[in-house]
Amino acid sequence: MDVKELLYSEIDQLGIDFIKTKIKNNILNSEYIIKQIFEECAKSRGAQNLSPSDYISLAEALMHYLLAITITPSQRKININKTEVSILVPGASGLKNGGDKVLIIQFLKGGKVEYEHTVSDLLKIQPTLDNIWLVSYCPVITLFPLKNFVINSASNGTKKLAQPFSQLMIQINDFLDRINYSGFRIL
Repeated sequence: MDVKELLYSEIDQLGIDFIKTKIKNNILNSEYIIKQIFEECAKSRGAQNLSPSDYISLAEALMHYLLAITITPSQRKININKTEVSILVPGASGLKNGGDKVLIIQFLKGGKVEYEHTVSDLLKIQPTLDNIWLVSYCPVITLFPLKNFVINSASNGTKKLAQPFSQLMIQINDFLDRINYSGFRIL
């Protein structure tokens, strides 16, 4: 079973309506939902542990799913200046106006050299450092102070900008509130 099949199997087990209702009632419930799905995916793999790369793929697929069911304004897997951006919130059109109201969420796959190159490319697209968020298995150290959502909670350590991945939906919602996003959304 590949990672996406595993994810959707666990979503079905938890219940699509349950997930939608919990998150719609209170965005803070998304933290519980994310933790629960990750825990169940890890359990169902049993002896076949998930690799860090599997966790990144799982996190990205789960985030796409959660953004879709909550009708959170976003664009996924979009190419800008020959760089594939994982997720843009609310969308790429705001980048033309300086980018202060556009959030880039990048799922880091590969090693240190690869993610440093990716971060360098993202900085050319989004000049506002606070609006580039990285998702990684373990905390990453970059030349710039970028927010980092970490999947492996045991490795969050003391890095000031590292936060648990399970809080990503809450932070996205806070970002949309902060920029006074007035478009359609359920949350």
